Amino acid sequence: MHFYWFGAVHHVIVLALMAFFVLFAASKAEGFVKVLGQVLGYLLLIAALLWIVGCATAPMFGGHPFGMTFVERTNAPMMGPVWTSHPAPSPAATPGK
Repeated sequence: MHFYWFGAVHHVIVLALMAFFVLFAASKAEGFVKVLGQVLGYLLLIAALLWIVGCATAPMFGGHPFGMTFVERTNAPMMGPVWTSHPAPSPAATPGK
């Protein structure tokens, strides 16, 4: 569990530093580049905050961030159907003649 938090803190710090430098560069720019830099910087900050919230709420949802499994997060149809542990139903019996 501690390694999970180390990874989470590491990624949040990297995102926050990236946001700081993007916002710093945007403050020195002019025009569209300034607006674009501010938008990107704030999106990085929002991503860092969502990362913290996801890590903090993961224990409430069985260890899955926001209660979603990998398949639900990626919504990857190329992985095929999600198989359950339930056995397949037996075919209906045909009436005897």
